[in-house]
Amino acid sequence: MRRSGIIAAAVVALALAVAVITLGRADPDRPTPRPGATTPATTTTSTIATEVTATSTRCRVTGPPSTRTLVEQLARLCVRAAGTVDDAWGNWGSTPTHLVVAGDTDELATLLDRDSTAGLADTAAVTVGADDAPADAVYINGPAFDGLSDLGREVVLTHELVHVATRATGDSDAPFWLEEGYADYVAYRDTGLSAHDIAGDALAAPLPTRLPRKPDFDAAGAGASVAYGRSWAAVTLLAERSGGVAELRTLYRTAAHDGTDEALGEAEFADVAAFVKAWRARITELKR
Repeated sequence: MRRSGIIAAAVVALALAVAVITLGRADPDRPTPRPGATTPATTTTSTIATEVTATSTRCRVTGPPSTRTLVEQLARLCVRAAGTVDDAWGNWGSTPTHLVVAGDTDELATLLDRDSTAGLADTAAVTVGADDAPADAVYINGPAFDGLSDLGREVVLTHELVHVATRATGDSDAPFWLEEGYADYVAYRDTGLSAHDIAGDALAAPLPTRLPRKPDFDAAGAGASVAYGRSWAAVTLLAERSGGVAELRTLYRTAAHDGTDEALGEAEFADVAAFVKAWRARITELKR
């Protein structure tokens, strides 16, 4: 979520990144990460003072010594996740993304300059950066991330790197539901998970009357997973209507620069009202 004038943050709550039952623990009956052609990352690890650092071709990861294993795992995982973002978004720069691992919610609150840890226990990662500027870093909630399955970790990190990519290319002004829905769309696209796995809370909720707004995504509230699921459903509809990954990328950029109505027109929707009507019908269909 964005904190105007301070940081821009995209929060992935544990409850949103499919159901916790899917991503919150390893489960042999659940899908495993798909095999890919990405070359495994070559990582370098060092300890400077009280900080552990691991680097790969796509990320520099830092954290307290207690998170050394996770720091090294994230450096390797980042190569794969960034490759997924490349496939959807194209070139978004060659500078390695900085991932900062917090050892607990108190450390995460400090990184975020927050007085309270409310909602942070259910937050796996946050992308931060000055308004209207590329993202500075992705903050990782170490304990929350440790509790995710391999697939869950990949989904969460890919989601965050989508935000890094869109900000790096100057396309950070899309409506909030599109920002979050697009990040989830890219992260989940080739996982093989069902709509109920991805958006179960949203499908169980009453039909919405409007698109999600920024406050709906607050991890400290009760409806964040519903907002993320509804946004994912909206973007899957746009992907289908616009024609594919490349067309969806163009639509996103149009929304960021020329407005929502112009972007929806590229998917053959007359206006927001027409899109909301079709979106509600899509959610009804997915409920079955």
